[in-house]
Amino acid sequence: MHPHAVLAGVATNMRSGLILLDHKEQVAYSNPSAERLLGISLREMLEQPIFDVRKQLLALAAYPNSAQIELDRLWLHPEQEQAADLPLADAAVSGCGWLRVQSFPVRDEPGHFLGRGVLLDDVTLERASVQSRSETLALAAHELKTPLAIIKGCATTLLGNSLRWEPAMLREMLQMIDTQADRLHDVLNTLLDVWRLDAGVQQLRFSEVRLVELLEQLVERWRKNAPRHSFILRIPEETLIMQCDALRVEQTINQLLNNAVIYSQVGSVIKIQLECSASELRLSVTDQGTGIAPEHLERIFHRFYRVQQATEEQRDEGQGERTIGSGLGLAAARATIEAHGGNIWAESAGIGHGTTFYFTLPFFPTPQLHASRQAPASLSTTTATSVASGPLPLARTGPLLSNTREKVVVVENDPRMARYLRANLEEQRYRTHIVNHGLQFLRQLDLEEPDLILLATDAGDMSGAELLQRLREFSRVPVLMLCDDGDEDEHVRFLDMGADDFVVKPFSIKELLARIRVLLRRRLAGEQTAPAETLFATGALIIDFAQRQVSVEERPLQLSRTEYKLLSVLAQNVGRVMTHELLLERVWGAEYNREVDFIWVYISRLRRKIEADPRHPRYILTVPDVGYKLAKL
Repeated sequence: MHPHAVLAGVATNMRSGLILLDHKEQVAYSNPSAERLLGISLREMLEQPIFDVRKQLLALAAYPNSAQIELDRLWLHPEQEQAADLPLADAAVSGCGWLRVQSFPVRDEPGHFLGRGVLLDDVTLERASVQSRSETLALAAHELKTPLAIIKGCATTLLGNSLRWEPAMLREMLQMIDTQADRLHDVLNTLLDVWRLDAGVQQLRFSEVRLVELLEQLVERWRKNAPRHSFILRIPEETLIMQCDALRVEQTINQLLNNAVIYSQVGSVIKIQLECSASELRLSVTDQGTGIAPEHLERIFHRFYRVQQATEEQRDEGQGERTIGSGLGLAAARATIEAHGGNIWAESAGIGHGTTFYFTLPFFPTPQLHASRQAPASLSTTTATSVASGPLPLARTGPLLSNTREKVVVVENDPRMARYLRANLEEQRYRTHIVNHGLQFLRQLDLEEPDLILLATDAGDMSGAELLQRLREFSRVPVLMLCDDGDEDEHVRFLDMGADDFVVKPFSIKELLARIRVLLRRRLAGEQTAPAETLFATGALIIDFAQRQVSVEERPLQLSRTEYKLLSVLAQNVGRVMTHELLLERVWGAEYNREVDFIWVYISRLRRKIEADPRHPRYILTVPDVGYKLAKL
């Protein structure tokens, strides 16, 4: 293919708008993205005697006068590279709110100036992110100023003339200083927790928790601390053991109960209900309080967002001030739940109809949870609920721990068989997780590989054979097939496809457990005798392929399976550009070669973990509209 055809194809498919102007400032080339962003077609450009790019940009600008100054600066020196960001008046015309205009010189091979190139990029999301951070910092500063002003005022008053104050007044002022200092400490710690969890740098202390017992202890404490409310707890009869950060999940539940008490009338009922499926649990907290208007439901989890809609009864009882709070409790709750891989939301029929808060948590650990296994055993004592905005703080219930054990995943569509296997495996002290859908199983393997897989021939949405085939594309975890019949040819096919063993239903549980022990022994022996592989290093980034460990500046990183595989592919081709299509094929498979969004998401995650400044990466470099490469430092 001719090089000019290749360049034309690349430019046509660029997300950035590209316009080439000759030395007379006339349009020589324009790609489809430029036409979209400028709101004008190439035909319309060519129909005009001289199409003025600056004039078209000024027509779109929200503030033409300031835009004129910026564009004059760019156009004044065509032989220099310069850029400017322009706010647009009507996003419907170009599809964006902010447009970045970059001018650069175009020269021939000897270096003679031929004209200029203009790049146009939609930077609406980038600008919105900057604005959001600025607003958050401003709100944080405002929230911190209030307790500081009270502390400063009381201290100044006491220092002014402490001899004339009576003991009762002195005690009251000192109590105010103490209370506001606690509030200040609480706001700072909660804000730091939210930001750390958002950035993925807050380690979760991973443990096994008996959630039913934890809930019973929490609710009992709330009954003692809020005796003017009735608490109803509905929990399943079975014992639920899940992997989570006990302290932070407890803080989240406390925050939801605290909200329910604050926004409910005295004597009302608060219901706490725990439900579970094969893969996750759902907790709901329902109150009979003021309710939330529909327009606030999504925003109540934003930092510093507060709904001020106290009822007349609450104002009469002096609760109006307490409804304000710091606006951080629900933001911290959302950060905690999402860090665990769950979801949190609220539902309300409107003002006066109460509110129900829900959150879900998966039984499977997320990458953050997996990372927390390496964290110190001691738990942080930072609390997330504001002392000044609700009932007295509750004493923390200790996590209910059990020893670390081998993890077994059971992929079984029959719920009765799944319960039977879980009961017997947990009796033998295996950490057991049940999955009843193949796609769900593959997604969970992206987060953490188990020690053994029991795979039924029917996984609901796909056959056991198909699931085994896809599994063996990226994992060597031992697989024991649970076959429905004694078809010898099918058994041979499973073994040829990569299964390590099989049993036929109905099977003896003693035989199954014996086969599980054999496979786990083989896996352990293989890990102990695996030969060491060469370490890879570029700059301060080190990859130990033998141990599947990654570190930067001697700081260990916790990567998901997909993140590790993507980094490994880049490392094996260090210094070379890997196209989007090639990376997708190597990491996800040939059927994903058009899912470029996958690359963007995982590259962004890797940069947040590896780079000191993800906005200006040093290791993982972008080759615009082509792919990525790992720098050889």
